[in-house]
Amino acid sequence: MVEAGTGVGKSLAYLVPAFLWTQATRKRVIVSTHTVNLQQQLVHKDLPLVAAIFKSQGFDTQYALFKGRNHYLCLRKWTRLYEDTERQLSLVAGSLQENQEDKLIEDLYALLHEGTWDGDRDNLPFPVPDSIWTDIASESDRCMSSRCPYRDQCLYQKHRKHLEKCHIIVVNHALFVAHLRLLQESMGRSSLLPGFEAVVFDEAHHLEDVTRSSLATEVSYSQFKRLADDTVRLASTGSLDKALGRDQLRRIRDALDDRLRALDGILRALEPQGFSGQRIPSPSARAKSVRSLYPENGPQYECANRDKARIREKGIVDERFIKSLEELAGLVEQWEDMDLSDEERFEVGSLERRYLSLIENLRSINNLEGDGDSFVYWSEVQEGPRSRVTLKRSPLEIGPYLHENLWSKVPSAVLTSATLATGGSFDYMKRILSIGEAREVILGSPFEYSRQACLCVPEDSYGKDPNDPKFNDYVAEKILEIVDMTCGRMFVLFTSKKALETVSSRVKDKIEEKGYPVLIQGEAPREVLLSRFKESGKAVLFGLDSFWEGVDVPGDALSCVVLTRLPFPVPEDPVMQAREELWKSQGLVPFTQYSLPQATLKLKQGFGRLIRTKTDRGAVVILDPRIVTKHYGKSILKSLPPARLTSDIEEVRRAVPPPQVPSLQSFTLRRE
Repeated sequence: MVEAGTGVGKSLAYLVPAFLWTQATRKRVIVSTHTVNLQQQLVHKDLPLVAAIFKSQGFDTQYALFKGRNHYLCLRKWTRLYEDTERQLSLVAGSLQENQEDKLIEDLYALLHEGTWDGDRDNLPFPVPDSIWTDIASESDRCMSSRCPYRDQCLYQKHRKHLEKCHIIVVNHALFVAHLRLLQESMGRSSLLPGFEAVVFDEAHHLEDVTRSSLATEVSYSQFKRLADDTVRLASTGSLDKALGRDQLRRIRDALDDRLRALDGILRALEPQGFSGQRIPSPSARAKSVRSLYPENGPQYECANRDKARIREKGIVDERFIKSLEELAGLVEQWEDMDLSDEERFEVGSLERRYLSLIENLRSINNLEGDGDSFVYWSEVQEGPRSRVTLKRSPLEIGPYLHENLWSKVPSAVLTSATLATGGSFDYMKRILSIGEAREVILGSPFEYSRQACLCVPEDSYGKDPNDPKFNDYVAEKILEIVDMTCGRMFVLFTSKKALETVSSRVKDKIEEKGYPVLIQGEAPREVLLSRFKESGKAVLFGLDSFWEGVDVPGDALSCVVLTRLPFPVPEDPVMQAREELWKSQGLVPFTQYSLPQATLKLKQGFGRLIRTKTDRGAVVILDPRIVTKHYGKSILKSLPPARLTSDIEEVRRAVPPPQVPSLQSFTLRRE
């Protein structure tokens, strides 16, 4: 386990010995990261650099980036879509112009025909919307494997075969954990990755969350909607269309529509209380809203926050709805007895397995299977064009799983990140990942933080309560004060969406009147906001969780980071709540042994946005006074980079570099 700050050169520090080891042993190394940006850096910069050095010494090391299956095009599904599109175009030839979607499909066909594309969506010269890619992407549960007529040309399998020749394979954490899960479920008969003897986890602080997400179960409206659409599509094409006829197809459509409406009603009744500013109904009213759909049921669960609610009792979904899904699965099973082609029979079997999987997941959530010390259940609003509720089930602890399926089986593992230790110790990370003995190193940083940065906790914040609704008034006032000192060029990072919305709405117009553009998370994709921030050179960005880490803005464009609150986990979050109950039952102290280390690691990430190179300068401002007024504050400060600590807000003005003023040569004079 190695913690090493930004600028140390972590990737080269593990790639050089990895090359030496693989050349000496001829064994394979997996490098797993969390972000796409780091993957791109490894594959396009660091690995070619190290490979060139070793090749000059006679060592030709092969490496590759491997992505999840849905990144690759499925030739079988593509052929079906292309033939359907061509058939429809021939029917309306001369009467309608080709639409944008048809043009896109023709462009894909030309690309495949030329043989210049490897099938990876990320390598396309033009964007393909999700609505199309979903229909042509490779999927494990719809793969015919050796029975596929395109097996020899399969683009995904070509990538997998290439891996057998590689000494070093770069993946993301999600794919790596999916590999572990497949290996476990198949009892070693199937895997996503070829055999390896060592694994390096960069950005290892994400491993716990990614593992938990991989082992989680969910049921959503969109999930069932896609299943229903695929059912209708299959029933209305080929041999099934002829065998079923129009009347039966209409009955199938009606049955699916009825069940979609029922599921929508069930999920709406389970919408977390208080979401979108609604008045929070009483538990009896809540139960009544569910009983109105299914009178016999009145499940009880408690509200966690605006968008999550923990489920504590069984029977939150009426059993009659689940049985109605079983009837649909039985109907699909009957189709296998019809006169179908091998491909059609496979599609029917795949459809049936998807119904059974949905039913199994719904039952496990409805019956709270494995409740107590094993799993937690909740409903959560997934925001989008139309907010819908998703039911979720997640394991509480993932350490035992990793110990059984990873640490006890892989001979060598390296975990590294800029944020792995708290208070000079790896104890927290070792505890949650179930790591016993490990060699441990904590490295400093090449940056001179005492010269390059100041850490300010404003004196007028002392005595303020971050949990008081009026605290947002203080945050708004302070941001307007700081923005004049920094001339924009600032991240303002929040721990709650509600606080971000409240503060940004109060200060946005005033900041823009000063001449500084305001960018707010949610108004555009993260990468678009980041690009606009860099281009502006004087913008103020209001961000949430995804801007606390994985964002790199070197130079003066980012000269100040304001952290509005200490990022403690939300105690009412269903997963956190259930884990605290478990820890207390084990005699542990949740705050000191879990919440405090989590907040410390997160704060280190937020601080790390400021200084990215040896020439960067600036200030980090923490508006939460608890970091200096509470007894645990010393522990947090000890873990942060050694910047100059001050309570004088004027130090911020002196710490940030002056804004760049364009020289006269940069202007072009022209005659009006």
